[in-house]
Amino acid sequence: MNQSTQPSYIKILGQLNLEDIYIQPAFDYYHERYSMSDEYQQFVQESSRIPDELRKHDFVGICDRTLGTQIPKTRTLDGGAMRGGLQTVGLVSPTGGELFRGFIVFPECDDKGNIISAVGYRFGNRVRHWQQGVISWEKPISDAYVQDGLAFVKEVIYGKACH
Repeated sequence: MNQSTQPSYIKILGQLNLEDIYIQPAFDYYHERYSMSDEYQQFVQESSRIPDELRKHDFVGICDRTLGTQIPKTRTLDGGAMRGGLQTVGLVSPTGGELFRGFIVFPECDDKGNIISAVGYRFGNRVRHWQQGVISWEKPISDAYVQDGLAFVKEVIYGKACH
């Protein structure tokens, strides 16, 4: 089914990205934690690991392993949805570990203001040889996933109704 023959509800749902509902608050939390700490801000200004062009970034954050304490437990409806959404996009592992833990985070937004990628630089005086100093993340493209899922649901519904 191509774009022109799709029902209007699929076009609208294809534009929705439910993961954005959880991505933005995670980065907002990282930014809040960064804004409250002179230590993190000083690190960004003084560290030779941080590129000069990122020192003036408007939305710097820190992943200090506290996000998980702010999200409801997995067994709750809200907590399961939030953690599942963050796992789907790769910001949280199935065991609950954050991708950017211990990193200063610099997110990038699209023209609509949605976070689409981020780069993180390990925070601290030294990086051990087994630790990554820089890590990148890109939001997965989900339009095809949504459309395929809706098409499958439609087939199941019509398939059951016809048989």
